[in-house]
Amino acid sequence: MRVRKRIYPYVTLELDRQLRAYCAARGVTESAVAQSAIEAHLNRDAKDNVLIMRRLDRVARTQERHHRDLELLSEAFAVFVQIWFAHTPRIPDSEKSAAKHTAHSRYEQFIQFVGSQFGAGARLVRDVIKESITEERDLEAASRGELPGSVQDERP
Repeated sequence: MRVRKRIYPYVTLELDRQLRAYCAARGVTESAVAQSAIEAHLNRDAKDNVLIMRRLDRVARTQERHHRDLELLSEAFAVFVQIWFAHTPRIPDSEKSAAKHTAHSRYEQFIQFVGSQFGAGARLVRDVIKESITEERDLEAASRGELPGSVQDERP
């Protein structure tokens, strides 16, 4: 035998009208609707926890992608520095001022080129990922920060 406790909630006349119409249309009792509503309200914290965990998972995946991108860029920079040291000869003292001027001019060109590439959406990381992803839709998902082939989290 189920033991139940009677409660006496007060509701507005409009809410009472809606509740009676709902119960008549669904063929359920007002007690069943009230109990379901109270349970849903009390269990809302559990649903919020699930949503928070999904969002934290999304943040963790984003952090993993940023970490991977940083490692890739660090490695690319290390390779560049090694090649630069291997192929850059020492400059005699008599040519250092001309070399500084040339270096400054070339650096300005480099900055302009990087700015135009960045503004156009070109990314080193995207180019590296493109080689390992075969389908265009997976590349687009990766560029939006999604894992290829994954189902996106529900948003409230």
